[in-house]
Amino acid sequence: MNLLEQVVSILIENFLGLDMIIIGLAVANALFFYLPTKINTDKIYSHFNKTDKTSNLNNYSKKAFGILPKEEKLSVDKLLDYREKMNKSYSYFSNISTMFPLFGMLGTVMSLMPIVGSADANFFEALTSTFWGIVFAIIFKALDAGISYKIDDNEKHMDYFFNPSNM
Repeated sequence: MNLLEQVVSILIENFLGLDMIIIGLAVANALFFYLPTKINTDKIYSHFNKTDKTSNLNNYSKKAFGILPKEEKLSVDKLLDYREKMNKSYSYFSNISTMFPLFGMLGTVMSLMPIVGSADANFFEALTSTFWGIVFAIIFKALDAGISYKIDDNEKHMDYFFNPSNM
């Protein structure tokens, strides 16, 4: 059996243990927390950061250039609703994302405990959980980088929107 076959065999064998929990948690984190965070973040972000430069023109100029209104601004209730959903789902996403290295280390420790005193231990098997934990921590950290600046920007706009005298 060559090295690649050994690696695949061990990954499949370990998938039924803690690795499956780590991968399942990663899928749940992406579907139930990252996607709702991204959707609500983008709604608020697009409300405050229009890409068309004509949205800054006054009504007289818009009529003079024949520019029709494209979309209405979000109501205060909608903004607050999106903000609450964004913050709640982001909190879960962020906290779950930081757990992946911990699950990886837990898997490593759990795998190494039975082999204490055993001379023929296969350390690769012990490291698969660590591998998956680190992989998903990196993936979710990258996804976090894509939305965290928007969340910060949204919070600044919302703070100004509700407390203009503080700026």
